[in-house]
Amino acid sequence: MKIAELSQRSGVPTTAIKFYLRKGLLPPGRPTAHNQADYGDRHLERLALIRALREVARFPLESIARVTDELDRALREGWSSDADPIGLALRAARAAPPRERTDEDRLLLAGLEDEVDELLSGLPWALSSEMRPFAEEVAECLVDVRRHLYPDFPVARLVEQARIAWRLSELEFEQAPGGARVPLASHGDDIAEPTRRAILASILFERIFDAFHRCANTMRATRISRGGPVPGSN
Repeated sequence: MKIAELSQRSGVPTTAIKFYLRKGLLPPGRPTAHNQADYGDRHLERLALIRALREVARFPLESIARVTDELDRALREGWSSDADPIGLALRAARAAPPRERTDEDRLLLAGLEDEVDELLSGLPWALSSEMRPFAEEVAECLVDVRRHLYPDFPVARLVEQARIAWRLSELEFEQAPGGARVPLASHGDDIAEPTRRAILASILFERIFDAFHRCANTMRATRISRGGPVPGSN
């Protein structure tokens, strides 16, 4: 298809498509003549990913570029490389702004990162080589939990949250219409579309769960304060 049809089918203005091409976010089409090229489904999927990152995840252009660079690296180097566009995108969606830590907090953080990494790597569903970024994120939160809520909060208590997280992931994959679409490493599939789906599912279902979680905490606190019955979780 020509760029005009690509624009029509993707819902992305031609000027934006040309901008993405110049910036390298969108791979070039197949040249057909001077200043002309053909585009295919791969370009439609990449544009859908870019729209999702911009409009739903609210990524700045620099973050989108890092994700598309990882996609291109995975295609260029193959699945044997350490390219991880889905993981990078999901971490970027959650990235907190950098903050200053005291020397005491930094020391606590270093110890917690190792402790959380050990806990996560011991989970039955964990891939130990890929857990460190998540351990660092959890440890950052735990520093504040211990600083502002529970000074002696044990890392081991997080096992139950991890169990619930795995169950939520299972539900999300089961509920995907037609089944969750996950690329096979052995096939070397392009993962622009699975990346888009993974990001949107993570962000949108997390918002749903967060609303339920806040609702549950509000109802529990209200019932306790009124001396009413507090139903169990089953």
